[in-house]
Amino acid sequence: MTAFDYDVLVIGAGQGGLPAAHMAANVGASVALVEQGQVGGT
Repeated sequence: MTAFDYDVLVIGAGQGGLPAAHMAANVGASVALVEQGQVGGT
């Protein structure tokens, strides 16, 4: 089993998820972003 070490896990890269991941990364958090489709939402 592989272990991961992230401060923030964002599920969905739509209108809320992508900016949330970007803001968390800007303040120094280690961010994982999970999206099943294309990044950016609909």
